[in-house]
Amino acid sequence: MNKTFATSILLSAGLLMTACNAGNDDDNALNNGNGDGNLNGNAMDSYNGPDTTENNDQLGYVRYTKDQVDPEGNYETQVDREAMSDMITKMILSYEQFEDAATLVSDDEVLVAYQKPDEMDRDQAADMVKKTAASLVPRYFEIYVSDQASAFDDIQSLNNTSTTDRNYDQVIEEIIKRMRQAPQGEPLYNDETESMDDPRDVKDRGMDRDK
Repeated sequence: MNKTFATSILLSAGLLMTACNAGNDDDNALNNGNGDGNLNGNAMDSYNGPDTTENNDQLGYVRYTKDQVDPEGNYETQVDREAMSDMITKMILSYEQFEDAATLVSDDEVLVAYQKPDEMDRDQAADMVKKTAASLVPRYFEIYVSDQASAFDDIQSLNNTSTTDRNYDQVIEEIIKRMRQAPQGEPLYNDETESMDDPRDVKDRGMDRDK
């Protein structure tokens, strides 16, 4: 299992990098080609990944001199959200125990719904799904998983939502709240918060102290 997992990670990283490099426009890469902040341009089950058969063996290399770089430029990593959700879902289903999974990627969260294998413990399955997603995304992302059947509908309901929609924050917080009622696997260290605590738990503790 460990050898298969490691091999899958290497292959997936190559595919994801190719997908992210396919767009020449940074805004298109960030907003998935539609320029309006949509989480997904297509339905989850209709996404067609890029053809990487010709470039999958290519390495990435860039060199600049100091005067070629704008010191005021924005050099944050651009994320192709749909390519990332596609890769995470396929990685989970590469394990023979898992039969159904769906992934939604926002600006800093990954939501994964999955069907738990009958022979697997819920905590074990949650940990496996969570760590698989974590292996494919930057470490500032918070990852939430759920084996509840309703989680599939919850995630799909956000499919055509934009991060700029008026009720977006409220809706996604409600979905995450329901997802967290299911096992979440072992805590993961987050580079951005420099903690293994979920930021929502930290926020709740802070609100309790203020009362």
